Amino acid sequence: MERRFDAIVLCFIAVALLFLAIQIFPIAWGIYLAFTNSGPFVAAPQFVGLANFEVIFGDPVFWSALWKGAVYAVLSTFFQVVIGVVLAVMLFKHAGSVPRSLMLLPYMIPAVTGALAWRWITDHLYGYLNHLMMQIGLIAAPIDFGTSPVLAMPFVVFVSVWQFTPFVILIVLSSLSTVPKSVYEAALVDGANWWTEFIYVTLPILRAAILLVILLRSIWMFNRFDVIWLLTGGGPRGATNTLPLYAYTQAFAENDYGTAGAVSVVIFALLLVFGITYLGAFKPEKEVLRG
Repeated sequence: MERRFDAIVLCFIAVALLFLAIQIFPIAWGIYLAFTNSGPFVAAPQFVGLANFEVIFGDPVFWSALWKGAVYAVLSTFFQVVIGVVLAVMLFKHAGSVPRSLMLLPYMIPAVTGALAWRWITDHLYGYLNHLMMQIGLIAAPIDFGTSPVLAMPFVVFVSVWQFTPFVILIVLSSLSTVPKSVYEAALVDGANWWTEFIYVTLPILRAAILLVILLRSIWMFNRFDVIWLLTGGGPRGATNTLPLYAYTQAFAENDYGTAGAVSVVIFALLLVFGITYLGAFKPEKEVLRG
């Protein structure tokens, strides 16, 4: 019996080590490339020290992409959290299992499918949205959202909020489902209206979940590539060009794996610092234990 138990433990350890190796190797290779001159036309990577970092830090496109990525992450995370919390509370109080399930549909759709669907809906020649707005007199001519310098960023933020808000709804609903109904009944007995109930009862209950969601969504949105690339390709004129898109361009358009690796290292370092700072400031794990 003991030998069988030891064999099972060894199997779990072997699987964990294999998974760890699979995770670590791409990260280590990306960091290694950041300090080399490498690409599809280079026979072997050549160590160049910090030269790649000097190149990207001296490139105005890099700083523009960093700023655009921060704007995209902040806006999309803000609207996802606000809308997600409000909808989750409404669903928790006034909806059954069917509306809750339907609300999660956008999150179940692959990001590629969702982005391509919105490209078709907003197409300036064949899109239903432009046709509808022209029919009711909102616009006089079709609008190409993906190529407008003013509307491109709001467009990708909107699609991201539509696609990923259900994740926030799911987490918040899970937190609310653990709260006894007697808590809300006691608030009603004390004369609380919907606003005071939300501020003094619901939000304190959701504090740990909201802190965790903000951290996760911020990291994921800053790293987002597929939605932006499919909707705008980083354009027009860099209006939606973020660091992941900048790294992709360096690797596969400029054929420079070294600078792409340097950008990836910068992204990793920024998110690591953000995560450590955020966890140190808000301590969501203590909020979970307190809850």
